[in-house]
Amino acid sequence: MRKVRNTVKHRARRESARKLLEEQLKRGSKPEKIDGRTTNNLIPLTDADKTRIKRELEVLCNPRKM
Repeated sequence: MRKVRNTVKHRARRESARKLLEEQLKRGSKPEKIDGRTTNNLIPLTDADKTRIKRELEVLCNPRKM
């Protein structure tokens, strides 16, 4: 089992990631990447993206399950 770090820095990072993913899921789009660089263009989420985001949110909201 992995050790869960609970420092202020780690909590802030998890909270920031959670908010970003929730916004993407609600909006239904994500930033487009071209040649490894993120652009300002938004593209629709695929079903696989939605599944991945929901799984990541579950881990971020319940860090003990990692």
